[in-house]
Amino acid sequence: MNRLGGFLANPRGVPLFGRDALKKRSRDKLNADRQIAQHLISRGNAAREARDWARAALWFEEALRLVPNRADIHVQHGHMLKEAGDFEGAEAAYLAAKALMPDDADLCLQFGHLYKLGGRMSEAREAFSRALVLKPGWTFAKSELSALDAAASTIISAPPADADRRLAEAASTLANPADAARLVPELAPRRPYELLRSHGEGLYLRQMGRHEYGFWGLRRTLHGTETVRGLFFSRVGVAEVQMYLDGVLFHRDSALGPYPIAYECDENGPEKYVFNIWYDFSQFSPGLHAFELRVIDLAGEIHSFHDRVVIGPRSAAESANSDAFVNIVDADPVSLDRRIRMEPSVVRSAVRELLPRPPRTILVLRTDQLGDMVASVPAMRRLRVLFPDARIVGLLTSANAELAATLDLFNEVIVVDFPDDPYERRRLMPLDAQDALRRKLEPYQFDLAIDLAQAGVSRDLLRLSGAPFLYGVQGSDYHWLSADFALNTRDPLDRLDVVPHSRKVLALVETLGAIVRDSFETVVRTDLPRDRLERFGLERREKYVVLHMGARIPFSRWPGFARLAAMLLERTDLKVVMMTEDGNVRTSLNKELLASDRFLLLDQRLAFDDFDAFVSYATVLVGNDSGPKHLASLRGTPAITLHMARINWSTWGQEGSGMIISRRVPCAGCDIFHEGEDCGKDFACIRDIRPEEVFGAVMTYV
Repeated sequence: MNRLGGFLANPRGVPLFGRDALKKRSRDKLNADRQIAQHLISRGNAAREARDWARAALWFEEALRLVPNRADIHVQHGHMLKEAGDFEGAEAAYLAAKALMPDDADLCLQFGHLYKLGGRMSEAREAFSRALVLKPGWTFAKSELSALDAAASTIISAPPADADRRLAEAASTLANPADAARLVPELAPRRPYELLRSHGEGLYLRQMGRHEYGFWGLRRTLHGTETVRGLFFSRVGVAEVQMYLDGVLFHRDSALGPYPIAYECDENGPEKYVFNIWYDFSQFSPGLHAFELRVIDLAGEIHSFHDRVVIGPRSAAESANSDAFVNIVDADPVSLDRRIRMEPSVVRSAVRELLPRPPRTILVLRTDQLGDMVASVPAMRRLRVLFPDARIVGLLTSANAELAATLDLFNEVIVVDFPDDPYERRRLMPLDAQDALRRKLEPYQFDLAIDLAQAGVSRDLLRLSGAPFLYGVQGSDYHWLSADFALNTRDPLDRLDVVPHSRKVLALVETLGAIVRDSFETVVRTDLPRDRLERFGLERREKYVVLHMGARIPFSRWPGFARLAAMLLERTDLKVVMMTEDGNVRTSLNKELLASDRFLLLDQRLAFDDFDAFVSYATVLVGNDSGPKHLASLRGTPAITLHMARINWSTWGQEGSGMIISRRVPCAGCDIFHEGEDCGKDFACIRDIRPEEVFGAVMTYV
């Protein structure tokens, strides 16, 4: 074929001719690469917001293979590697960015932060100085240089802890140093200076909406009343927090602080400021908007977070089980705060199911090859046992549909065309075919859809099923799954999976069966007589309630126990046993309560059998989200849990019997653990539970 007379065909089969064809293919590939890169960048941004630094770094790295001239993505790649502790990789990423923008002051500042973290103080000084040259008078660069000067004589500079050094240290303390090889040096305590790090000034968003797929792709989406919660590290303080939509200022607020930053190595380093803004976004028009969060410091510097966000409809009623479901409409944030805090607490039964009802129709995806279908037979038979009354529909390809017909696994089979595309190297389905499949599946009204594939080739097809519960193998791209599963075994040499594929598919189905059925059992001790409580002043037939005030996390402790105890003494004939290991509680209680012959305060740790007896024979136990309420449930004692919204009530509330009381707040799911000041709302989710509400729940069991 000669150069002029021949033709080039693209992988789709469309003929293209001559030099123009080559140019067009080059442009098309460039545009395609940019689109794919933007998708990868969006995934990196989502992982960054989830604080999954390593995964975010991988997404940005993949994007850079397609768009290597994006300096801003090289910088983000460096940020993620730095947060993940890969200082060498972070430096390489920053150097790649520097090659594209050699005179960028902010990049010099980032080099300074990186070198400071790694103990390379002279290089940090050089980087901060360079930033100041490029941006004369810059407050941040000047502050960093001043901090280096102040800390030079007091801070021990040391590289990060090294596992080999730890192993050597461990060996020196053992009678037989060879035994050190069997130990885990990573678990050994670190030296104090090894915990220290430098915290750069900046804005850190912790909560705001959630990432959802929709018409505009994967975007942060805001549904009605949401929280905008975050931290700001600053040496000079915060003047104001502002929020903008499409360039228009719509809200001003303040920040709480300053608070010290844990493990900050510089005595003159930044301090922490906290904001937690509850806002009703339903007043804005639905669709895609440009959002900006600004923090203005006392030096007049503006620090911003930008994102393209989607304003969606208010959360649906199906979300009502979540404490983040706040169904209040109010354009005024001040009165919105007040109204949320005035709402009644939510009192739920501890008996709960993941699915609202047993599934009546189930869609099962096996849209791949014959061998995949063979490997799924044990799992499909197990699915039949788990859901014997369900109508099971198989969504299969022509490669495995005829085998399925011989196995009596499905009530019905739908065959779909879902081929591997050699150009994109993945399975594809055009939009018109997707729409046709969606309309075909819609009348079935599936309750559950499950993808049996271990790889992600078909996972997105679940979204066409219309089922409210979607289940499949775990993956970072599939955060929309209602539940996911992961199982990996490893060959000791090549690290690849070693378990047969059929067992992994079976494990996927077995896990589904485990999470949708209630397997909780009570275990009552027969070796624990009640008369062991008589020495504490409890007669054999006296009814009593246990109020357990303790919890490992201090800010998860409800403050209303004393008031509840008084109400129980005033309005019932129960005895009240208050338990705590805090010796200061006695001094905080009023004299009338302590003087009552129906009130018993136990303010020291009991022997376990004594504690177990108090819990086992109580009429009801009231406690925080802590171990005693779980023990009560195990022993068959009704428990009333006062559950703060930092984690889901449905996960860590007791099982079996009793009630769980919690409050709806937009910032539910904050997962704050060590630093209570990060809340910004004085833990309204626990402190606003009213004693009257708890008393009403107690009376259910009296």
